Amino acid sequence: MREVLDLAVDPLLWGVVLLVVAGGALLRRARGWGLLVLCGGLLLGALGSGPGARSLLVPLESRFSALLSPPGQGVTWIVVLAGGEGWAPGRPITSDLSTSSAARLLEAVRVWRMLGEAPKILFVGGVGQPGRPAEAPLVAQAALALGIPPEAVDWEAASRNTHENALAIRDRLGPNRFILVTSAFHMPRAVAACRAVGLTPIPAPCGHRAPGILTPYDFVPASEYLWDSALAIREYLALFYYRVQDWI
Repeated sequence: MREVLDLAVDPLLWGVVLLVVAGGALLRRARGWGLLVLCGGLLLGALGSGPGARSLLVPLESRFSALLSPPGQGVTWIVVLAGGEGWAPGRPITSDLSTSSAARLLEAVRVWRMLGEAPKILFVGGVGQPGRPAEAPLVAQAALALGIPPEAVDWEAASRNTHENALAIRDRLGPNRFILVTSAFHMPRAVAACRAVGLTPIPAPCGHRAPGILTPYDFVPASEYLWDSALAIREYLALFYYRVQDWI
């Protein structure tokens, strides 16, 4: 019953239903407009479904395997790319992180403990939107609040995109191998950007969004899946842009 209620109150489902019904009604009077509205509703429904989001995300998220065991000797740094913030006064520091930043921080802590709490963690990322605070210091503050010792935490807050992140990492770490933590859908571009400037990252993807197992409920349009599809489409456009700019 709870699953049915969750689907019933999702505004995307109502939007898709209304577009499909309106398109069907318009077909009788204005065939061209009816087809346009109907196809728009069906496309929105497809992008907002579990299979639709999965088909877009899997090619990105399956490129690199999760880091489930230590990668060997000589790794002294874990680099975490910040993934957005939601700072506002009066909130706990953990509420100042976006979902992506929180997932990346959690993965960094897991890897840090897996490696015996020996490496240092470098948080990378400056201002994502004009007028907003830099992202990396917020994630670093959250790491400290969760018990990571100050001597194990550092950050860089000037780089504004993945290309600049890679340049900042090179300036800080030089040619040393490091573990790179970012969202699974973002990892292909992040690794390519690092390799393009001469770095050798060890991928530790996290925050996988593609549904692993599809149930009948996943075929019903939901806002969550539409957002996942939007993230994937944005990432494909970013990969194309980075190739045009010769950044990867």
